[in-house]
Amino acid sequence: METLHLHTTDTTPFEIHPMSWVDEQRHEHTLTPHRHDYYVIIGVTSGRGSHNVDFQHYDVQPGSWWFLSPGQVHHLQMDGPHEGWVLSFEPDFFCISEANRELLINTGLFQNVLDFKPYFIPPEQLDLLEPYLQTLQGEHQQKRALREDMIRAWLQLFLIQASRTFANQLVTVSETSKSVCIARQFQDLVDRDFTRKTRVSEYADQLNITPSHLNDTVKKVTGQPASEHIKQRVVLEAKRRAFYGTTSAKEIAYELGFEDEAHFSKYFKANTGQTFTDYRKAIRNKYIEK
Repeated sequence: METLHLHTTDTTPFEIHPMSWVDEQRHEHTLTPHRHDYYVIIGVTSGRGSHNVDFQHYDVQPGSWWFLSPGQVHHLQMDGPHEGWVLSFEPDFFCISEANRELLINTGLFQNVLDFKPYFIPPEQLDLLEPYLQTLQGEHQQKRALREDMIRAWLQLFLIQASRTFANQLVTVSETSKSVCIARQFQDLVDRDFTRKTRVSEYADQLNITPSHLNDTVKKVTGQPASEHIKQRVVLEAKRRAFYGTTSAKEIAYELGFEDEAHFSKYFKANTGQTFTDYRKAIRNKYIEK
């Protein structure tokens, strides 16, 4: 995976900055689509622009918040003056315990790789989130005792508050909390194991439920059965690797768990309508060679 590590001035694998600081200090990293090996949260409080995430276009408007998972390809372009926040944190920094990892999953903020969307908050409600952001910024700027623990604690509080703030945008009222929990756990497992586990039954075993129950539950919550999520996650990763590097289709096929290139090519075309070679050429022409 192509990585863009945090540019910290110390050893804390966490950052929080105003968008203006990022524009000035990281300008070269924002010129083209890129991806990170850590979580990124972007909150736009004023200004408009466009944001491409995993090669899908989204409009940026005041009050839009973006929760990006490691590996997602994105390119944010703002039109004119703008303000906002950018937070970054490495998985190992936050997930120091299974409880923290479960909290990250249960917020639902990042469990959207295959159905990505921004969240919105009216400007007059920004005070629901801003106190947490200001406290995190203050802790990040000062080197005090137990600094990382304090940042981690306030980051937990921020994520919980964000989950509450965007609750009506995360799930529909017909979904039960148990079903949502199962679906989120499944999506997290798929994101970690999709190159090694391709059958619904393998994930059902991990969750101690039957494959049919898992399929039905995931479909009720997301609109698609569990099998479709696995398939689309493989296709998404193939698209990401088509954009980055010079790895051959044969090597990518092997890395994604296919027995041979022919099987991979057939699978990719069946799910995208294009051959892998044609897709790679088109996506690079669009984002790199234009």
